[in-house]
This record gives sequence, C-alpha cells and structure tokens, in this order.
Amino acid sequence: MKKPTVYLDTTMISAYWYEGADVAMLARRLHTWEWWELERAHFAIWTSAFGEAELGAGTFPRQLDCLKMVRRLRFLPVTAAARELTDEIMRRKLVPPNKTGDAAHLAIAAAHNIDFLLTWNYAHMANPVIQARFDTLCGAKGLVAPFMVSPESIPQVRFGQSIRRKR
Repeated sequence: MKKPTVYLDTTMISAYWYEGADVAMLARRLHTWEWWELERAHFAIWTSAFGEAELGAGTFPRQLDCLKMVRRLRFLPVTAAARELTDEIMRRKLVPPNKTGDAAHLAIAAAHNIDFLLTWNYAHMANPVIQARFDTLCGAKGLVAPFMVSPESIPQVRFGQSIRRKR
C-alpha cells in the first residue's frame, strides 16, 4: 500500500538542528526529533529546491548540517501549475508579501497532491484560518490542499492513529 506523503518545509530541518537556548525552540527540536526517529518511516517524504535555497541563504549555526539533510530528500519539481498557484497565493495574500518561498511550499505541495505539509510555521501555514483559505483556493483550481500540520499535530502511528488521508 502506498505511504501517505509529507512535504517538509524549511522550519522542520532547521528545528532538527537547532542548538540555541530558546525553550520553545528546544521543545520544537525535541518534537521534530521524535517525529523524525519514530514516524517518518511511515511516510513518503518530499521537499523542493525552495527549501534548499532558504537553508542556503545567510549564515547560521549548523547550516551545513541543514543543507546536507535537505539534499538527502527527494525534491518535487516546480511545475507550471505550482507557479500559477504560487502567484495566486500571493495575489490573495495568504502569506505576507515577503514570503514568496512559503507560498511556493504551499503551491508545490498542493500541485503534487501531497497529503501533509509538515511545518512549525503557525503564522501563515499551520493554522485553521490559512488552511480554510487555502482549501478554498485549491478547490477552485481542482486541487486538494495538503493538511498543514506540525509534528505535534500530524497523525502518529505509534499512538494508533490512522495516517491515511481520505480524499
């Protein structure tokens, strides 16, 4: 049986390698590690060149580890449908004007019929208001939006939860 699909955005990889002192970020690192070690085998994992580009920008601790990790993942191609959807996400202001990369993550995941978009971005991804707006946009385009979730809210096999998404 085919595994459910999950798209990792940049926040997942940077959280995995986080080493600072911020307590909230340390908790995210722990949840990310738990998901990576205990649940990822149950999913087909994808990302895109946008994640690699975001992780390659600037300079930060453990950047090389982040880049090595993202480069080991399978990349989804940026299709014409994904580019059009990115433009529409920006036009409808589902993400802030300076967050084109986040719009691209959403669009690529939807254009490739991904089940879950795994992120720590609650501001304009994993929140019910944006999820509803994105569901509406995708429905109008004949697409199904991925569920935008964090490692805390994605269904987990170890808890007996079904990870199969009904379409």
